[in-house]
Amino acid sequence: MLPPMLPLSAVPITSQTDPIRQRPDIPPVVPVQESSSESTIDLQKRNPEEDGLVLREEQRRRQEQERRRREADDDPEAHLAIPGDELNADNTVPVAPLMEDQPRQGLWVDIEI
Repeated sequence: MLPPMLPLSAVPITSQTDPIRQRPDIPPVVPVQESSSESTIDLQKRNPEEDGLVLREEQRRRQEQERRRREADDDPEAHLAIPGDELNADNTVPVAPLMEDQPRQGLWVDIEI
């Protein structure tokens, strides 16, 4: 295989032959200057009313979780599933109907696979 033939007038382009770039007209970035303390934004500082609401909501949520835990610990049998007299769709597990003596909502759809 022969190497590619370049015409004699072709000059290889290198970084030395690149034109010199002019300096931009944009001034350099200056260091940050300290401003007055009133205009600074403190991300840790919040509205006191909002802080109170957030704390109350968190306390209420924790109390609710603790109440649920105590109820579950007091009577563990109260949270067991109660088997019903009907079977599930696979005819394997007795289940209690979710809505007793109420008409079904929605439409029946037959799907053939």
